Amino acid sequence: MNEMIPLWTIEYNVPSTAVPDATGIMEDEYPVHLLNVQIDFQNGQLLLDGNWKFIMGSNNQAEEHWFNAHSETIRLSASLFPGKAIDLADTTAGAAFAVEGILSDRDGEIEYSGLLLMELAKENKTPGTKCWNISLYLYNSGSDDCEIKLKWPVYTAAEFAELN
Repeated sequence: MNEMIPLWTIEYNVPSTAVPDATGIMEDEYPVHLLNVQIDFQNGQLLLDGNWKFIMGSNNQAEEHWFNAHSETIRLSASLFPGKAIDLADTTAGAAFAVEGILSDRDGEIEYSGLLLMELAKENKTPGTKCWNISLYLYNSGSDDCEIKLKWPVYTAAEFAELN
């Protein structure tokens, strides 16, 4: 029996390419990051904030009018069900979590729900490592007019941690 390698939390961040002004200060209109996702599997919490147009640009099936569905900066606070750590030593299983939360922007709040999947990557080109994919699918609960799709890899071997 393999020893459990638990994954309790993970953070994913895409920094902004905004450049500070001549005084070294970032303008308020530019976010520090394009996307920041914090997932606490153990306690069943997901926090996501970032640039709405960047998030929509990550979805290759996004319809043009979705880019205007929210203001530029959004924040999602959501619950994951069930809240539990993921065993990364188990190469045959993945994990699926129901997601329910509130997406807020300067115009108000909207309920979003969906699914977060963690699955072993189909192609792993680096020998001796295990690569997992996290996929997040969120839908506007009030209409069929918008869909968030995000996907990123997670490498579990410490020697390849810089790939995360």
